[in-house]
Amino acid sequence: MDSKADPFLQVIGADGRLPDSVKALHRGEGRYSGRCSITRGRGVLIAFALRIAGFPPEGDDLPVTLDIRKIGDCWRWDRDFAGHQTYSRISFDPRRGYVREQIGGLTIWLQPVATDTGLAIEIRRLCLLGIPCPGFLLPRSASTEGEDAQSRFRFDISARVPGLGLLIRYKGWLIPDHARRGPD
Repeated sequence: MDSKADPFLQVIGADGRLPDSVKALHRGEGRYSGRCSITRGRGVLIAFALRIAGFPPEGDDLPVTLDIRKIGDCWRWDRDFAGHQTYSRISFDPRRGYVREQIGGLTIWLQPVATDTGLAIEIRRLCLLGIPCPGFLLPRSASTEGEDAQSRFRFDISARVPGLGLLIRYKGWLIPDHARRGPD
């Protein structure tokens, strides 16, 4: 796989099984807009981790935008959740064979797997402020990317911490800005 390709595609190899909207989002730079809902976990430790990472506050049916740009060997994903901005640096980690995402003080190693409906994404490693998370506290992910009946890119991103519960979940849809046709 081309080293200039999106890190998710570098991990999974060929993208032939992926729905068109998932392929399109991972094939290059672009700007996407849509709607999403965000649920945050509860508790002091969860709140601390979410703050360090800069995750957005809770909300339903929020406007969301995603700008994807290639900068050197990395991809920058700028997300705007109803005015709350988060920035990720995403790259391929050839040593581990995973996607590495840096967001705030959090570094996450992800393993995407192509399925018949899109991507399933597992968390394989995590460092908080440079400190590796012990395996027994490593968040579990049930994250997916796919396509809905309107051919929109669908995401459902979530993480749960063993013994503490939900960390965060955000789910919704995106379309390329050039494809916007009015209200949904």
